[in-house]
Amino acid sequence: MVYARTKMMIQDDCFPKDPGDVVLRYVGPNAPKIYQRLYDMVKSVLNVPDSAIQEEKFNWGKGITEKFKTVWFVHKDIDQFSYIYIKIVASGEGDEKAGNATIRIKPYLRTEYPQDTLWQRSLFYEFIRTFWHRILYHKKREEYNEECKHLTIMIQKQLQELFRELRETK
Repeated sequence: MVYARTKMMIQDDCFPKDPGDVVLRYVGPNAPKIYQRLYDMVKSVLNVPDSAIQEEKFNWGKGITEKFKTVWFVHKDIDQFSYIYIKIVASGEGDEKAGNATIRIKPYLRTEYPQDTLWQRSLFYEFIRTFWHRILYHKKREEYNEECKHLTIMIQKQLQELFRELRETK
């Protein structure tokens, strides 16, 4: 992530076709266990520390069944200018016998160029940056986009495995 007060950001959806995100639904026992397991899974697959996962919303209610809803934003630095940014919305309710959950994963590839100094805002710098971006860096961003897709698919597969495991646990 570029630490700059002013920056130009280029954002691409890793899955550009509609709807552009991965949605997984679970019906079965132990749905509230998905919350912590998902958190650990995201950390492991993306190989990021706790500080790279920001929990924007968190609701947990206990009644007859446990209900939860959370929104996480995960960022994984790739190089000096680019990082993978993933929004994860997880919600569900249930107990040890029955429940349901929905997980929505929306991955983005972001590239940020600082625009703080007079030099970085100059027309000459913009020509150089544009040339560099289109000729040299474009191919690298395509590779990063593939990595973004790959990591998202890995999370999806591990979640499906978790769902199977939870259904088998009685």
